[in-house]
Amino acid sequence: MQERGDTIRERGETSMISQLCGEIVASGDGFVVLDVGGVGYRVNMTATDIISLTGSPGKKRLHTHLIVREDALALYGFSDISDLSVFSLLITVNRVGPQLALSILSQIPAREFVQAVTSEDEKRLTRLSGIGPRNAKRLILELKDRLTGHLPIDTAGSPSVPGTVREDVTGALVALGFPSRESYDAVDETCRRTGQVDTQGLLKASLQLLKERKKI
Repeated sequence: MQERGDTIRERGETSMISQLCGEIVASGDGFVVLDVGGVGYRVNMTATDIISLTGSPGKKRLHTHLIVREDALALYGFSDISDLSVFSLLITVNRVGPQLALSILSQIPAREFVQAVTSEDEKRLTRLSGIGPRNAKRLILELKDRLTGHLPIDTAGSPSVPGTVREDVTGALVALGFPSRESYDAVDETCRRTGQVDTQGLLKASLQLLKERKKI
């Protein structure tokens, strides 16, 4: 059963550890081990962040959220503070615990989630694994105003490609076996590099970018 957000708060949600800087010494399914001054911190992360951060050496800075339960301490980390902001709000929603929140952000960039909620795009939300029609309505009801007024999400750099084209290209990439969030990121990056292009051109360029990233 998915943990309730209010149950987590009752058990002591805290942000006592809000940032960590160190080297990644190990990684696994949904987590990394970050060496900070000789202490290894297990940090739960999105698949996208894990792939990105483990692809290059050196110290990494993670924005973190510590959740205290009766039986455990759990750290959740993000390379982008916007993801952390969304995560912190997600786990306040009824029936959305940290694992579901992390799963959501593994499938969709924070800015995309904000856009889907604030525009009441239930169809987009229900494409996410673990989110059905009722959960989509709940997310919109509980988060729309908070995301609109208080979340520091910078959308200035968002691509100008039409939403329908972007969705079609991303859907095609997912159908080819690429993860949803990585597909969106590739389409966005391609748009920023090349400007607005037609569907076929954007698909071809985004596919090439994903293949290049997979080789790294």
